[in-house]
Amino acid sequence: LVGLESSLNDYGIVPLHGSGTTNPKTMFAKVMKNMEHEARVPMLLTYRAVGSGTGMQEFVGDAASGYKSYNHFGAGDIPMDNAKYTAMDAVGEKMVHLPFCMGPIGIFHNVPGASLTLDACVLAKIFGGIITAWDHADIKAQNPSLTVPAGQLIKVGHRTLGSSSTGGLAGYLNKTCPGSWTFGDCSTCPWPPTAGFTPVQGSPGMQAHIKDTTFSIGYLDAGHGHDFNLPEVSIPNKNGKTRTSLEAMALGGVAFAGAQAVATAVFPFDASADWSAVNLYNMPGDITWPIVLVSYLYVKKDQTATNPKTAAALKAFILRILNNHVGVVEEFGFTAPPTSVKTQTLAAAATIVYPTGMTSFVEEDETNPIGGMATNVISSKRIAFDDYQRDIMAAQILTLQATVSGLTGNGGITTQVHGSGTTNPKNWFAKAMRFMEDRSRMPMVLTYRAVGSGTGQQ
Repeated sequence: LVGLESSLNDYGIVPLHGSGTTNPKTMFAKVMKNMEHEARVPMLLTYRAVGSGTGMQEFVGDAASGYKSYNHFGAGDIPMDNAKYTAMDAVGEKMVHLPFCMGPIGIFHNVPGASLTLDACVLAKIFGGIITAWDHADIKAQNPSLTVPAGQLIKVGHRTLGSSSTGGLAGYLNKTCPGSWTFGDCSTCPWPPTAGFTPVQGSPGMQAHIKDTTFSIGYLDAGHGHDFNLPEVSIPNKNGKTRTSLEAMALGGVAFAGAQAVATAVFPFDASADWSAVNLYNMPGDITWPIVLVSYLYVKKDQTATNPKTAAALKAFILRILNNHVGVVEEFGFTAPPTSVKTQTLAAAATIVYPTGMTSFVEEDETNPIGGMATNVISSKRIAFDDYQRDIMAAQILTLQATVSGLTGNGGITTQVHGSGTTNPKNWFAKAMRFMEDRSRMPMVLTYRAVGSGTGQQ
C-alpha cells in the first residue's frame, strides 16, 4: 500500500482506499465521486464493499504486515472485536471508532394475509430451530387471529457468511432472551441443518428469499426490506411498546437509541478504547427501536507515516461523512446520529494525529475569489457533467413517476370491461366504449369481440 501511494503520488494523484460493510457503499461512492469532481488535484478514491468482517481484517492487518493496514480506513456495522483490537494494541497500534450513521435491523416475513407480532423469545426459538411451525402455540398466543395450514413449516432465511445483520439479530436475541437463544453473539451462527433453514448470499439473497418464498421469515437492514415493501414483524421494545421498524423510524426511535447510548455512557468517551462490548440493543425509551446497528469508520489514530496527500484526503473524507455532507445519510435511507453522538464523534476525530506539514483540504461552499483556486480546495463550484446529467435524469424520473401515479390513481388498477357476442352492434358498442374511455377521469380499457351470438353466449 505504501509503495502504491508513492507511485501514484509521483504523478500527482491522491489515493484513498477503504473497505468494509456493504450497507453504506452507495453513500460512500457518492461522497468519494463528489470529492474527485470537486478537487483541483487529481484524486482516486475507492471503497470495497466486502462486509464488516473483511473490512476489519484488512484494517487490522496481520503478522505478515506487522499489523499495518491493507486499507486506509475500514468501516463496519459492529465495533472492532476484542481479539483484533488486542492484536493491534499489543504492537502499539491505536484506532478510533467514529460512528457516522445508524440503522435498524428488521424482521420480515411472507405469511399471506398476516400481520405478525413476535417478541424476542419467540424469535429466538424460531431462528434457533426450536419453533418450526407457524401454528405453534407460542406464535398463536401473540397472534390469535393468525390462520395458517396445520403444521405449516417456517422457512427461515439466514446469511451464509459473517454479516453485521446476523450479528445484530444474534446480539439482540442474546441480550434480550438468552434463555431461549443458545448461539450467543455471532455474526456467523451455527444454524440448524434442517429443511426449514435456507442459506442466502447477502442482502439481495435475503430479499429474494422472503419475497419469493411463502411462509418465510428473515432479517435485513430494515431499509432493504422497506425497499421491497416486505411485510414486517412488529416487535415490543424494552418499554413494552410494539411497532415495526418503519413506525419506530417515523417517531425518531433509531436516533433516540443513539442519544440514550451517550446519556448512559454506552459509547465510551475514549474513542480509542476497546469498544467491542458496545451495542444499542433493547435500549430504553417508548419510541426506541430495539435492534439498532451503528456504522463506524475504523481509523488508525497515528497517521504520521501516511503519505501527507492521502492523509489530507482521509481527513477531508472523514469530515464529510461525519458532518453528513449534503444530507447523504438520509438520502440513502439511514438515520443520522443525534447531536450528542455527532459532537462526541467529531471530538474523537480531532484526536487523530496527521503528518507534520500536511496541508489539509478546505471546502469552498461560498465563492472565494482567487483563494478558491488553491490546490488544497475542494469546491462545490466545480460541477462534473455526469453529475449534471444525473440531476436531470432524477428530475425526469420523478416526473415519470408522477405521471404513472396519475394513470393509476384508482389504487394502481385500470378499470377493464370486456364483452363478446353478436356482430350487429359492434360499431355502436365501439363508439360508446371510446367515449367512456376518453371522458373518464380514471383509466379505463373497454373492448368488445364481435364473434356472433352463439360464441358470445358460450
